[in-house]
Amino acid sequence: MMRFPVILFCLSHAIRAEVVTAIDPSDDLPRGKTVVWSPLFQATWDAMNKEIGGKSLKVEPPNELMARLDAFKWEPDKVMPKGSWKVWSGEATKSFLDTVNKDAAAMTGDAEGPFKLMEQVPGGIACFGLLGREVEFRKAFFRSRKVPLKFGAAKTEVFYFGTNKDLSAGYGEDVKVLAFRPVDGSHALEVSCKEAGDKVIFYRPPAEQDFATACKWLRKWRKDYVVNAELPGTWRDRLLHVNDEVRVPYVSLDVTTDLSGRLQGGRFYGNAGDPWIIRRAEQVTRFELFEKGASVRVEASIEDDPFGGYSGPTTVPRRFIYDRPFFVFLWRDGAEWPYFGVWIGEATALQKFK
Repeated sequence: MMRFPVILFCLSHAIRAEVVTAIDPSDDLPRGKTVVWSPLFQATWDAMNKEIGGKSLKVEPPNELMARLDAFKWEPDKVMPKGSWKVWSGEATKSFLDTVNKDAAAMTGDAEGPFKLMEQVPGGIACFGLLGREVEFRKAFFRSRKVPLKFGAAKTEVFYFGTNKDLSAGYGEDVKVLAFRPVDGSHALEVSCKEAGDKVIFYRPPAEQDFATACKWLRKWRKDYVVNAELPGTWRDRLLHVNDEVRVPYVSLDVTTDLSGRLQGGRFYGNAGDPWIIRRAEQVTRFELFEKGASVRVEASIEDDPFGGYSGPTTVPRRFIYDRPFFVFLWRDGAEWPYFGVWIGEATALQKFK
């Protein structure tokens, strides 16, 4: 039987070999690498399945990653930020592409849309996805201009932002301490943004974890979060207090990753187009984190061809120092999953101190 291809790719810009793209939150994190993940890829994958006629009945030979993508259950409208993302699907024609790029350009404010068709095959379909979001902290942090943060085992000197001493007490509930565990050096902070429902979460785990495990812990801590009036100033205080110290490195990355090698196998849907083959897969991600907030941009495309100052009580100083590998998540209130995550496994994406 002749095999016809399925093409899947997510677009971004310049390639950096040090940064890896995770397709699924359960992907293992390669040691010593920075890794990005967004469920926009999942949303585009879901649009592909819907356009073809539902989830595939089988994959030959079996592919564990594609099985996870087909089985993933989530609520996109709760997870993804309203008005900042969209997926399109339709016949793979220039007319459809022009419509998508016009819509995308209106969302981003760019002169032209970012998408393209690799090949037009009669009866083929194309699916595209776009995520673009900028968030601003309710209360900005402070930039360190004279002293670097020494990151990781190599003690790479990088720029950072944060707060310290009396200033730490001024954030109120704009910064929540989700976890602080001196026994293993792990901690997590949730920072509120001016955009309704948006949070930025910094999480330094006790050891390397995949995105799914990190999200499981953060879901629990967010659910269990309660401000206890009896704990201010102690190590269990759920808010920042006097003499607490926060240091977070600046992050800037722009990466394109070829994913086609991980998505091999014929996809059978029980229709005349079987089997469908993914012959191109790619993801592009832009992300920046700085003292005032964060911005993220992810573009996704799929082509499917058929057939083939303060004075308070005595406090316990705490240090929320992100000087070893840590996660950053963009997460909405009430959502089970973040809409973007990055694991800073090394210093590639950090601003080197000068």
